[in-house]
Amino acid sequence: MKQNTNEITANPGLLELLSIRGCLITIDTMGCQRAIAKKVLDKGADYMLVVKGNQPSLEAAFNDYFRLEMFQQEDTNGYSIQEVGHGRKETRLSLVVEDLSILGAYEWPELKTLGIVAAIREERNQPVKELDMKVRYYISSA
Repeated sequence: MKQNTNEITANPGLLELLSIRGCLITIDTMGCQRAIAKKVLDKGADYMLVVKGNQPSLEAAFNDYFRLEMFQQEDTNGYSIQEVGHGRKETRLSLVVEDLSILGAYEWPELKTLGIVAAIREERNQPVKELDMKVRYYISSA
């Protein structure tokens, strides 16, 4: 690989070298590119890509759609877990959505699901002054 590469240019070459058939390939924000998604599919695998600022319109569609109350609905496809350690408690709530209409006209190869994960952190023995929550969005062909 060339010295002046970044994830966007390096990922396709790396994917070409790997045997990934039947796998779920997760790639962070820089890899959230249609060409990379197609390359994963062409190798017989599924993708799960992080959506953030490098796809501003896609991120805006998620932001317009997502509401914290969605995690409380009984008919959702969600999961939660809570971990305590290192002086803090973290609760992670996840939700999988199969309704792709929220994206409007955004086309992604063989896109099947959208994922939302909210991580809420509390410092032990500290009163909660404001909610420390990070929300992450994902798109997936799985």
